[in-house]
Amino acid sequence: MLLAGALAVSLGACGGGAPTPACDAYGALRDAVAAMNTAQGDPATVATKVDEVDGLVRTARRRLAGAQADERIAPAVRAMQEAANYLEHMVGQFRTDGAVDFSLTRFASRELTRALAGAGGAPLSCRR
Repeated sequence: MLLAGALAVSLGACGGGAPTPACDAYGALRDAVAAMNTAQGDPATVATKVDEVDGLVRTARRRLAGAQADERIAPAVRAMQEAANYLEHMVGQFRTDGAVDFSLTRFASRELTRALAGAGGAPLSCRR
């Protein structure tokens, strides 16, 4: 849960920019990480959370497709795509064997933190 706290602190740094496809994707991925971190309990509860994560990742992927044209934020988009890859892997793992490797959320969180900082390109300025 320390990871969730670190993510919350980094998310508080979002600026006051207008909503963009990249910021919408970032928000969906942030919500997906939070949902995955709470995917605990009986199998039905976990399955519901995993379904929520799957939907959020699909939403983020659609938004990222719209953000790819902006070369300024291309590195941030790639970092968010990597975060989505980690989350998709977790969803697939759960659907295959019913287990969730929660250690992967830290890698998704790391990629979101990198994306927010620009990952070598322009930082994202997303309103919360």
